[in-house]
Amino acid sequence: MENHSKPENKEYKMLHIEEKSWLRNIAQKLTLKVLSKLSPNKFLSYKNKIIAIRVKIIKEFLPILKSIFLKFKYPVYFRLPSQHIRTIHALLKFLKILEKKKIDFFLIDGCLLGAIRQESFAGRPQDVDLGMKQDQLPKLLDSIPLLVSHGSPYVKARPAAGDKMQKLQIILEGVLIDVELFRKEKIEGVEMWVGQTYDKSVVTNRFSIEDLENLTPVKVYGKTFMSPSNPEKHLEKRFGKNWRAPDREQFLWNKRI
Repeated sequence: MENHSKPENKEYKMLHIEEKSWLRNIAQKLTLKVLSKLSPNKFLSYKNKIIAIRVKIIKEFLPILKSIFLKFKYPVYFRLPSQHIRTIHALLKFLKILEKKKIDFFLIDGCLLGAIRQESFAGRPQDVDLGMKQDQLPKLLDSIPLLVSHGSPYVKARPAAGDKMQKLQIILEGVLIDVELFRKEKIEGVEMWVGQTYDKSVVTNRFSIEDLENLTPVKVYGKTFMSPSNPEKHLEKRFGKNWRAPDREQFLWNKRI
């Protein structure tokens, strides 16, 4: 997404994390043991090189191969930049997995910004920004085993302590899916839908009751997703009066700027 920074917060509780398979553990230990016997003086150097190569493969080569595969899977998206096609694929898969749960997800933050402005995700998308009402949270929590069965390596929740969960983070297809929870609260005497807070003085997202009770369809990469009503009004509050002007060159699915 664009450089609309969020305060860092590490207060997350891990709800699921993938464990290494026993076969991979054995193979890794066996390889390192053989290297330590063959060249004990250079063992540490070899070990570091193996780790560096593995990280490079995971971070660089696998995403490239995945993007090429997806361009043939979705011919209509052949011209999409690699990060865009991987991100929209992850979102489509996420929603397909949870389709029968009837959860009313809607776009927020950078995803909503790009959808309204150019019908594609803003910037170079690293994640997916979704919102949902807190009363639907049990449906999502019950779906964690389903997400895991479809390849999600981890799911975590914020905050780590207490019962007022504000956000879930889910990795799917190598893409981070942020799901922010909205609950009804009174702000200066007016009832609103309020998203996560980083401290008592900072509220990231607020919507009127009507805006989330009456979701409206928006197009992204030719697909239909849901958005809060009056998204332009919200985007101005969230990103400022110049939200329609990107801070750098953008990929445009449909030029609306």
